[in-house]
Amino acid sequence: MEKKLLSGYYAALLTPFHDGGGINAGSLGALVDHVISTGLDGLYVGGSTGEAFLMQPEERKTLLRQTAEAAGGRTMLIAHVGDINQRLSLDLIETAVEAGYDAVSAVPPFYYGFSFAEIKAHYQALASASDLPFLVYNFPALSGVRFSTGQLAELMSLPNVVGVKNTCSDHYALERLRREMPDKTILNGFDETLLAGLALGADGGVGSTYNVQADKVLALASAYAKGNVERARGIQVQMNKLIDVLVTHGVNSSLKYLLELRGIPMGSCRAPIAPLGTEAKKALEAAAERLLGEPAEVEV
Repeated sequence: MEKKLLSGYYAALLTPFHDGGGINAGSLGALVDHVISTGLDGLYVGGSTGEAFLMQPEERKTLLRQTAEAAGGRTMLIAHVGDINQRLSLDLIETAVEAGYDAVSAVPPFYYGFSFAEIKAHYQALASASDLPFLVYNFPALSGVRFSTGQLAELMSLPNVVGVKNTCSDHYALERLRREMPDKTILNGFDETLLAGLALGADGGVGSTYNVQADKVLALASAYAKGNVERARGIQVQMNKLIDVLVTHGVNSSLKYLLELRGIPMGSCRAPIAPLGTEAKKALEAAAERLLGEPAEVEV
């Protein structure tokens, strides 16, 4: 079977900051090198995990450029360009094209309670702004925009839209979307339910914890592809034990600290995200020792 465009596994890249300052380009390069070395298919840059909505517009453009420069053509790059400001999204698409990205993606416009017709027109404008393949980013829990299966299928039928990054806990909706759009790419967006997403037809995934446990992601994908569902389920359980700790202390801040433990300075998350306290750091250190020790083996 021919591989679908953009199918595979992508780390939702974190953004390292200088404390009290801008993007730490040196650490960004080290992080990109680290993720590429894991064997993942690519990077999803400037999304929720990347703290996009806590950054200035020029910072978002800088992040796209610096990540592409650090990657140097070694991996697939998807630029998240979503924003409530359509002009900014179009500017970010232009930056992504200039920087050599392979695809773009965007959350729907939020806050004002836009009608579906308005959202569709917005996506049509973004998807037609370049020749790059486009992924709708469906994240109802944070965007507040809830699409029906039919509406998502309608958006995925727009010219240049190749699929969806589906960060949604409604697995029935995922299965229905797979039935309605068999030729489109569906990327699972919740790390803790990757196996469930694959079982219902997802073509891969995008995840924040892929930055620190890509070995388990790839091992799970390999086991599932070979029909070893029990092994895949066991790996999902191991992934989720770490996720339990991250959720308790704040996912982005916790992931940054785990990368700090690996020797990649990440700085704090942008305010109003609170910095980690001493007890949280101790819990993360214990979790790293217990759950990120031996890498998972990929079935061959």
